[in-house]
Amino acid sequence: MRAREWAVAATSGDPTDYDVPALPTWRVERGEGGDVAFASADGDEPFIAAANPVRVRR
Repeated sequence: MRAREWAVAATSGDPTDYDVPALPTWRVERGEGGDVAFASADGDEPFIAAANPVRVRR
């Protein structure tokens, strides 16, 4: 699913009304050194992590 599709549907109300799946709820963990990790639920292991995340411009 493209982010643009979800954003357009979200501005018109609930995306699920337009057959666009709802966004998943993720838990975000941040370490003291600036690292970041994402997990799908409280008890789950992170499915993606970055030890040294950097800001990027688009």
